[in-house]
Amino acid sequence: MAYPPPRTLSPIVIAPPPELAGPGAPVDDPALTSRLPPLAEPLPARGHGLGPLARAGVLLIATGLLLCLGVADSLTGTEASFTLLYLAPIAFGTWLVSIDAGVALSVAAAAVSAWASIAGRGGAALHPAVLTWNLLVQLGVFLAMVLLLNGLRQRLEAEQALARTDALTGVANRRAFLEAAELELERARRSGRPMTFAFIDCDDFKDVNDSLGHTQGDALLVVAAQTLRGATRAVDTVARLGGDEFGLLLPETDGPTAQPLLARLRATLLAAAQRHGWRVGFSIGAATFVAPPRSVDELMAAADALMYQAKRGAKGSIQAAVHGLPAATPAGAAERRG
Repeated sequence: MAYPPPRTLSPIVIAPPPELAGPGAPVDDPALTSRLPPLAEPLPARGHGLGPLARAGVLLIATGLLLCLGVADSLTGTEASFTLLYLAPIAFGTWLVSIDAGVALSVAAAAVSAWASIAGRGGAALHPAVLTWNLLVQLGVFLAMVLLLNGLRQRLEAEQALARTDALTGVANRRAFLEAAELELERARRSGRPMTFAFIDCDDFKDVNDSLGHTQGDALLVVAAQTLRGATRAVDTVARLGGDEFGLLLPETDGPTAQPLLARLRATLLAAAQRHGWRVGFSIGAATFVAPPRSVDELMAAADALMYQAKRGAKGSIQAAVHGLPAATPAGAAERRG
C-alpha cells in the first residue's frame, strides 16, 4: 500500500523554562518537576523465547521420545547401544527450555536406559554393581552434554546481545534500533495507531570532554542512557545512535501525549546532569506520525531535522511536529458532492 506524502504541521517549540535556562539552574526543584505531567505507566515487557505452554509441550515431546527409545532399547537386547539416541531428546529439551529441563531429562534417560538394560536381558540377573556403574556412566555422559549445550546457548545469547547493545551505555545500538523500528512500522501499519520518534542531542558535550576529560564524557553518556531507559516504558526503544545522540521510539504515542512526556524526560536528564556537575543541555526533535511513514529513514530524517532546528534556534528546547494528517476538506465540498 502506497502512503501519500506526509502533511506536516508547523513545528511546536517547547522552549527551556526559565528555571533551566542557565547552567546553575535548580533543575531538581520539586516545584519544576511537579508541574510536568507524569510519564505513562510501563506496559508489560514483550516476552522472549517460548511461553509456558510451549515449554510444557517440548518437555512432553522429549519425554515421549525417551519412552519410545526405552521400549526400542529393551526390544533390541544388549547387542545394540542406544546411548547416542538418548542424547537427542535431552538436547531438544535443554536447548529449547532450560538447563534444569536438561538435567531432569538426563536422569529420566539414565533410568529408562537402566530399565531397558534389565528388560533386554530376558530376565537374566545383572549384578547391582554393574547396573549402578552403567547408570552412572550414562548419566555422566548425558549431564556433560547438557552443560556443554547450556554453555553454548548462553554464549550465543551473549554474542547476540552484544551485537545489538551499545558497549558503553548498555542501551540498544543503531542496528538494534533499526530492527525495532522496522517491527514497529509493520505493527503501526496493521493497527493504524500513531507512533513518535525523538532524536535527543546532548548540547555542549564537547565542552565536558575538553574540560573534564573523556572519562567524564563517557560517564555523562551512561547516565543519560540510564535515565532515559529508567523513565520510559518497557515497550519503548532507547538507543544510542551517535556519539552524543540518542533515539527514543514511542509506539502508540500521539503528539499531545509525546510533548509533555518529552518535557519531563528533558527535565529529568537536566536534573541528572546537574547532580553530577555537568553543564550541558539537551535538544530534542520529535516527529509524530499519525499514518506510518514509508520507511525508517523517513522516520529518522523527520526527527533529525527537527532536532537540528532546536539546536539552531532555542538551544536546549524541544521541536515537535505531527506528520501524516489527512488533508483538510475544503469548505463546501460536501455540499458540492451532494
